[in-house]
Amino acid sequence: MVRDELKAMSIAALKSRDKETRAALSGVLAEFTAVEKSGKFTEWTEEAQRDLVAKYVKKLKSSLKDLQGTDLGAAYAAEAALLEPYTPKLLDEAATRALVEPLVGQVKGIGPLMGRIMKTHKGKVDPGLVRRIAVELGI
Repeated sequence: MVRDELKAMSIAALKSRDKETRAALSGVLAEFTAVEKSGKFTEWTEEAQRDLVAKYVKKLKSSLKDLQGTDLGAAYAAEAALLEPYTPKLLDEAATRALVEPLVGQVKGIGPLMGRIMKTHKGKVDPGLVRRIAVELGI
């Protein structure tokens, strides 16, 4: 499971005195702990763990815009790059296009198209890519 792999990486970084990697992993591991301590937690699934990492990476990337050129910005970028392999895998352009094309005559407007695709494929498709393909197809 993702959490176990990240925890093992953190322990290995601690043993090898790799402060940068240890610091990079501490934030996401704290997120896991916060969820576990919340009253709503029952158990981890692979998908839930990947979703948590994806949300964390998204927060890091949104902060990067304001922190470009700073040491903190570089640390956030390194942390996001380290965690990227643990985020959900998105469909490629061809697979996304295969989802959008059949809906061309069925929906009117990008909003309803996005709603239908995201309802069934949330976390599996890139919304920006869906929108771009929809615009190309004239929806």
